[in-house]
Amino acid sequence: RMLGKLGEVTAMTGDGVNDAPALRQAAIGVAMGITGTEVSKEAADMVLADDNFASIVAAVEEGRSIYANMKSFIHYLITCNIGEVIAILLATVMGLPEVLSPLHLLWVNLVTDGPPATALGFNPAEKGIMQQKPRGYSEQLIPGFTMVRFALTGIYIGVVCVGAFIQTFMDQYGVGFKQLMAWTSCADWEPERASAGAQAARGVLKDMAGVAGRAALPGSCGLFSDLSPAKAKASSMALSVLVVVECIRAFAAISEKQSLLRVPPWANPYLGLGMLAQVGLHACILYIPRLSDMFKVRPLTKADWATVLYWSAPVLLLEELLKLVHRCLDPPQLVAGDTGRRSRS
Repeated sequence: RMLGKLGEVTAMTGDGVNDAPALRQAAIGVAMGITGTEVSKEAADMVLADDNFASIVAAVEEGRSIYANMKSFIHYLITCNIGEVIAILLATVMGLPEVLSPLHLLWVNLVTDGPPATALGFNPAEKGIMQQKPRGYSEQLIPGFTMVRFALTGIYIGVVCVGAFIQTFMDQYGVGFKQLMAWTSCADWEPERASAGAQAARGVLKDMAGVAGRAALPGSCGLFSDLSPAKAKASSMALSVLVVVECIRAFAAISEKQSLLRVPPWANPYLGLGMLAQVGLHACILYIPRLSDMFKVRPLTKADWATVLYWSAPVLLLEELLKLVHRCLDPPQLVAGDTGRRSRS
């Protein structure tokens, strides 16, 4: 009781009837499963089935590993969701056409994000996890600098999605940045200003047949129609960047603070399988005609995939830099005994 008033987390082991009050009073009471009395077992929070105190150490290590994996899972999903929100918000503020449709966002959140997020639950325990000090009652699941990491990585994800969308229109369809931001007034563009967009639109409309072709808007406005292959191609690039950047982000999430040089991605083989599932599911909607028509996307060429990697890969460097800053601001707190052994050695 006195240790509890001092803010300490107390544990009590016992096997007799007289130990029951202390087992009940402690933050966690541990009773012996073989030699312990029924009274002590009822009063305890945990029962050692083999009466081996080493089992307590193994249980604590497993609990710390589960807690770390839970944080990785939550951090990964929060960062990805922030990136999606930033992408939609940025496109709206800039006055761009719809970058990602609601169906795209549902697909990413409910399908492609699932395999890597689940695989993060199988991360192995980090080295030295038992040398760290126990967590306190008041420790936050998401401390202050972690929120900064969420914001910075999320902003990057949103920016690169919008950037890939804009680049596709500019490089492949000749639409200028200012024209893209003023796409709602495309019908009022002057002929010389709209010439490049109109030429690209005429080429796009030739690829559209039947009802879709007749329903498309005339001139350069046809580029921005929901039925336009140009709009579908730009959305495909943005969606692919979102999927790939979240895939790379999952590799960085294998450890909250440690660099990938210390905890490599192959430390968790399930994560690699999750990556393959994520990319495979995304490839299905790109290259299966019926699904691509449903999602209003178009297949990507090798050059397109190179552009996707160009936009996505830097997130790994950003995460490594943020981990370095995190380690400097919040170095691991080791137990006194471990610190002493390190200093003597």
